[in-house]
Amino acid sequence: MQFVHALTPDGPATLRLPGAARPVGIAGIVWGLHEEICTPAYWAAQTWHLELEEPDHYRLGETLEDELLACLLGGYGIPAEIGLAAYRRLAEAYRGGIDLRDCAHVESLLRTPLHIAGRAVRYRFAAQKARYVAAAMAALPAIDRELPDRALRDALTGITGIGPKTASWIVRNWRASDDVSILDIHILRAGRILGIFDPRWSVERNYHVLERAYLDFALKIGCRASILDSAMWTLMRVLPSAMVKRLLERGGRADVPRATISSEMNGVLQLPLR
Repeated sequence: MQFVHALTPDGPATLRLPGAARPVGIAGIVWGLHEEICTPAYWAAQTWHLELEEPDHYRLGETLEDELLACLLGGYGIPAEIGLAAYRRLAEAYRGGIDLRDCAHVESLLRTPLHIAGRAVRYRFAAQKARYVAAAMAALPAIDRELPDRALRDALTGITGIGPKTASWIVRNWRASDDVSILDIHILRAGRILGIFDPRWSVERNYHVLERAYLDFALKIGCRASILDSAMWTLMRVLPSAMVKRLLERGGRADVPRATISSEMNGVLQLPLR
């Protein structure tokens, strides 16, 4: 057994994990040590800590509209702090009665510089994202909000600008769903390092296959899929590219130690959670 300890407001807590050489139950993958980066035991420990500290960290608003805006305005090519600032601006405008189905008005709001940490920052892709926001806000009333999580995700992909990754992100945030997976580049890399994703699989052709593999892994290590995603995303986005390359070359093989790689992470800052 391995033991992971944490100090909570209610006192000390301990997570018990299988020994490093024990199989996880997927394609010969073993648990590994919880202090070695990117092992199954490491992800189980990180997810446990995150759930103890901030179980609802990913929810940004109170409505489906809030989460749709936040996820559409974030994502690839948009730093987290800029996406959040743009979301807050549009969410405030929407609550103030502004019609976000008006593409020109949305674009104007996005083109106005955002103020972040005392500096003015411009939002990238203002015209494109304005079209997506306007189309989504017009289409959302026709979506059945009572659908099960995956069916709701699939319904959202029918909206212009929303693919399975963004739709999964919206559903995860709004429903705290453990039935969908947000398969961005960081989760893909984590899965390939673990050996649960075939390197030939892509999100464009194999989204549902990748999702099933990810959800099965979360189940096998006893983690909520929604929180495991944040743990993976938070670490993978700050790992140096050379380190990611070494981990990917290692893949899910148990014969290459990760302890050296883990020691190199001392002092790496953790950025905002997804």
